[in-house]
Amino acid sequence: MVGGTSVAAPDTLLIPYEDSDSGRFTHVGRYDGGNQFPGYVAYAPPKFYHTEEITLDGQVIYREHTNCFAVLHRFDATGRHLASDIERVAGTRTSGEQDWAKLDGMIAGLGPTEFCDIRVKPFRLEVDGVAHGLIYECVDAEDPDDPAATDEYVMLEPNDIMFHPPWDSGEYST
Repeated sequence: MVGGTSVAAPDTLLIPYEDSDSGRFTHVGRYDGGNQFPGYVAYAPPKFYHTEEITLDGQVIYREHTNCFAVLHRFDATGRHLASDIERVAGTRTSGEQDWAKLDGMIAGLGPTEFCDIRVKPFRLEVDGVAHGLIYECVDAEDPDDPAATDEYVMLEPNDIMFHPPWDSGEYST
């Protein structure tokens, strides 16, 4: 309890559907009798990474890769996380349409959908060393190790979008 207010992870939080080209949540809604989904294309840190390969004749080839994913999380009607489909996409300056088409294909696999606001529970999973999910955190802005932490939020990772209380407001920052 902090300042008379109970601090705890939200039972559910609102993710607002945004019907706009500039919206962050344009692929959010319901499918299959009330199940829910948010989908997005996101970079995870590090955004770019390099590998090197040695050819048979001994030459070193440096390759640049992006750490970009098409992500589709699925929840039941009560907001409980069911599963996530996470696929690496190109994430280059010229691949945007192709990357979003991958997400659109994943959503099409759900069957008939309705784009709308959803209410889901926090969850966390890790895929190839990258945290994904709606991750609740409660820290003190001045001292993250303070046991009387007062600053709480839910991070949509790897999108790095922060949801703020009240949890039914749909308020977020980037």
